[in-house]
Order: sequence, then structure tokens, then C-alpha cells
Amino acid sequence: MSDHESNEVMLVCAARQGDKDALQTLLSRNWSWLRGLVYSVLGDGRDLDDVMQEICLRVITRIQTLREPERFRAWLAILARHEAIKARRRRKPELFAPEELEYASDPADDVARKELYGRVLEAVRELPQKYREVFMLAHSGGLTYAQMAEVLDVPITTMQIRLVRARQMIRDRVAPQLDRVSRGGNGLPQAEGA
Repeated sequence: MSDHESNEVMLVCAARQGDKDALQTLLSRNWSWLRGLVYSVLGDGRDLDDVMQEICLRVITRIQTLREPERFRAWLAILARHEAIKARRRRKPELFAPEELEYASDPADDVARKELYGRVLEAVRELPQKYREVFMLAHSGGLTYAQMAEVLDVPITTMQIRLVRARQMIRDRVAPQLDRVSRGGNGLPQAEGA
């Protein structure tokens, strides 16, 4: 067990005993990948903050039920996934626009970067649920393949196959558009500075 993992186990044990600082540290360390997981289940940013708040409440009230502190991340991911699924089921269908991405660099670079990110984000959103979840888990960080497989309740090999397929689907979806952008809207190469 690495120093980070043993430190996390100690924090979980402290949180189970009522240490609020330990609980806050655990949540903040896992916040980024957890948001990615919830986002992947929801499919967009609607309700994201509400679901994250609900997850925090569930962790606070249920941390003492965790029997194996070394499995905290898997437990947290399963809890988060269930909360996100509940929120998604409660939703009323509604149209939404892609979120605006903001950058502080050169405006010309920003336009190209926003376009690329927008296309990748759209491709991720269009993935079937089982592929979107594994992709977001893998790219949000924080979980091992074994933990991701446990969260998804599938064998590791199934999870790995889904991840490869998800990446290929995104690549297949984005690559032709990138080729069109680099060649110009009419398929002809762009002149420099044009």
C-alpha cells in the first residue's frame, strides 16, 4: 500500500470517528474525478452541483457504514453513481446548449481550442451511457481499473474493452471534423493567414 493510500485509510478511519476535517480532506481530494463521474452519468452539467451536494450529505451520514476503509474510493464512486442515476431519472427532458469554454490566451487560439473541445465534448455526450461512464471515470482520475470495474459492476476486461471502444468512437467522430477544419469548410486546404 502506498503512502497516499495508507494516508487515505487513516483519513477514512478518522472520518468514521467523526473527524470533520478528515472528511473534508477526503471529499476535496476526490472532488475532481467525482464530478467527472457524476457528469458522465447526467450527460451534461444540469443538476451537477445539486447532485454533488447530495453526495456530500450521503457521505457525511453514511461514512460510518463503510466497513473496509481501503475501499473508500470505490464506495464513494458507487454512492455517487447511484445519486446521479436517481437525479437523471427525476429530470424532465429539456434542450440545452453546449457550455461555453473560457480561456485567457490569444483569441485566435481560443476559437480553435473551443471548437476542438466542443467537438470532443459533443462526441463524449453522444456516447452510449456504458461507454460514456467508463470514459469519464478513466479520464477524471483517481480510480484504478479494478476500482472502475467495481463501480461499473463489470469484469476488468469488460471495462477495458468499453474504454477502448469509447476512445475509438470519439476518435472516429472527431477526426473527420478535424480534417474538414484543417482543410477549410469546402475541403480545400486553407492558405496561411486566411
